[in-house]
Amino acid sequence: MSAPKRRRRTAKKKTTKGTSYVLGPIPDDAFGSASDAPPPRSPEAPPLTIDLRFEYLIRNPDLYATALEALPPREEGQVGRPPVYPSYIYFVFLCAISVFGSARSTAAHLARPLWWDPIRRAIHDFIDPEEAAALPPTGPTRSQWNYFFQRHLKAAGDAVRDISRGKWIEQAVAQGMLAVNPRGSWIYPAREQVLHGDATVATPPSDHTMLEEPDQKTGEIRRHRVDPDAHHTTEGGGRPVYGNKFLSIAVRAANIPHSRVILALESVRHKARKHDPHREDEGKAAVRLVKKILTKAPGVRAITYDKALRGVHRAPLIAEGLVVFTGQHSGLVPQPLQKHKCKEGRPDHDLYAAVGRVCERHITVEGETLYTPLPVRELEFRKGAQARFYQRLEITCPHGPHPVRIRVDETKEDREIDPSTKRNRFNRTEHLRQIAPETPAGRRLKGFRQDSESQHSRFDQSYPHERVPAYGAKAALLIYIGYAWGSNSVARCVARITGRRTS
Repeated sequence: MSAPKRRRRTAKKKTTKGTSYVLGPIPDDAFGSASDAPPPRSPEAPPLTIDLRFEYLIRNPDLYATALEALPPREEGQVGRPPVYPSYIYFVFLCAISVFGSARSTAAHLARPLWWDPIRRAIHDFIDPEEAAALPPTGPTRSQWNYFFQRHLKAAGDAVRDISRGKWIEQAVAQGMLAVNPRGSWIYPAREQVLHGDATVATPPSDHTMLEEPDQKTGEIRRHRVDPDAHHTTEGGGRPVYGNKFLSIAVRAANIPHSRVILALESVRHKARKHDPHREDEGKAAVRLVKKILTKAPGVRAITYDKALRGVHRAPLIAEGLVVFTGQHSGLVPQPLQKHKCKEGRPDHDLYAAVGRVCERHITVEGETLYTPLPVRELEFRKGAQARFYQRLEITCPHGPHPVRIRVDETKEDREIDPSTKRNRFNRTEHLRQIAPETPAGRRLKGFRQDSESQHSRFDQSYPHERVPAYGAKAALLIYIGYAWGSNSVARCVARITGRRTS
């Protein structure tokens, strides 16, 4: 008789994927209840025709103010041939590429009075009637645009970016966004008080990575145009992409279509540091841009981002007085916080940071580790030289509930160096969230971040084959800035129509 087959041991099912512990039920607290109704859907945005987008763009006075400041006019008596068009015309040309799809198409449209005459009328109204009368009867040709873009506009790229950022923030504030608004709370901030940010990889015109390569059939050496800054990288979800990476920060009004205002853009590193030492990482650039926005917009209460922001990036933004919402990384090991004294003779309550919130640690009768999330009653804010945030929680106990307050920002003790690991003692902002992710309040903020996905998708779709019509990160960033001017000009006109513009 043959021996019986050995049965394989089956692992116990756990509620938290990839962990060795069990997570208790999420309580109903200040972050919401599982029975709460989802927020109502925003109204659908009506489509805008090309002529409307073009009209909104060229009737934006901030566009010409930015062009005159970033691209000052030629000085009298300067050596060289005088230009056919003033510099601000080429800036309008840059922004119009997002409307018509390419420089070739833009030049073809501006060669017709139907599209060129409205620009001349805008110059007459916003700059000078004499300059408008002195303009040629048609717009720049493609060769004229290429010359100015390569010789002048790319050299002024940093000034264009910085001046545009200032104008965009002023526009958002004038439209009633980013202002001190008492309606929102720290857990449920008003939509106009929440920044949303994300990075995207823009595809260049060519996917080729080698200047020369032999034809596989004939052996002939073929030459290709290659983007000097593009590189292969991996987006969220493990999808490989090729191109240049750009970061954007934006805000929008609640329940008003076409109200998004892009506040800041930046080109960020997506190669190894040794191959691209001049550009910042995404997280570091995001922190810098948000701090610049705060200097002109004191009413910002929160920012929502994806998992690219880690604890080291969240900590300085929280210190500025912001609620920073991001998803929680999987695989983080629960970290001990403190022991809470119970009544005399009773065991203490072990408090841990797990799944982004404060939990109490238990050992079940089966020997498993159980982390029970504690209900949060309030998110408290303390203003000072450095902002502080506390969660006021409640420990459920058979002998009566225990109130407790836990800081959810980086403390001085957290920053102390542990002599054994040579690192900070506790990365609090990595393991604890001001607003827990898997809650109605967290899902609300996560939904705000999806507006960045819509923005990047609309940017890609503005160009043929969803390819940015420029080679190099600096040139592609200028194309994105031009798109942002078009998008923000639409928001400006919509705000004026709906009566939200205050200046």
